[in-house]
Amino acid sequence: MKKSNTRLDLNLLTTLQLLLQERSVSKAAKILNVTPSTVSKSLNKLRDWFDDPLFVKSPQGLVATPIVQSMEQDLNEWFQVSGQILNKRAGDAPQGLEFHIMAESPLFLTVLNELLPKIQSRYLEAKVKTSNWDYDSLEAIIRGDADVGLTGRESHPRSKELLDLLPYFIDFEVLFYDLPVVYLHKDHPALQNEWDFDAFLTYAQINTVWEKSETWALDEILSELGKQRKINLTMSNFEQSLFMQLNLTTT
Repeated sequence: MKKSNTRLDLNLLTTLQLLLQERSVSKAAKILNVTPSTVSKSLNKLRDWFDDPLFVKSPQGLVATPIVQSMEQDLNEWFQVSGQILNKRAGDAPQGLEFHIMAESPLFLTVLNELLPKIQSRYLEAKVKTSNWDYDSLEAIIRGDADVGLTGRESHPRSKELLDLLPYFIDFEVLFYDLPVVYLHKDHPALQNEWDFDAFLTYAQINTVWEKSETWALDEILSELGKQRKINLTMSNFEQSLFMQLNLTTT
């Protein structure tokens, strides 16, 4: 089945050209100012797209396969043309473009103030529309109905929301990581005994619905152990949960 070119992230071709030049993942990563792991992930996407290993390891570095060797000249010509396009004067930039950004509501407060000026400075008179991230937002990006998505994914290997499970043609960048933390008042009765997993499950919890799901990787792990959380309240978003937590704590 022929693959649509619109589903290939053209940024991957930059990685491919650098790998051709440097014959090293670490050297290409240094030039791109990213981690070697990021370059390796890009290479895996390219391998999937071209259905070819593209490079094999040798004592002298990476060796290009015949398919990569055959496209080296084409890549050089493509980057020459693309460079001419990108070097046009700022006044030649298209005006009045529209950007649709979908994000989880907390990220609007932390990321949007930095993102909007960058869009406005590069694209004059650009219009920006924002929508809350929902269960079908990823499909909206795939269809082209949205341009940028800001959302969280789980990192546990059993999760159905792993980054590795995203479609290969979706380009993404990890902005930050967070870890689950339990906050307790210094006089909370839970601290009178050892704080462990069972103690954690003793107390009622506020749950949050995310992408139409009320369960998380944690719930699947607990189920395998024959345990489950005590959910007394389910909220539709994280902010509601936070305020309810504060109210419950102070009463």
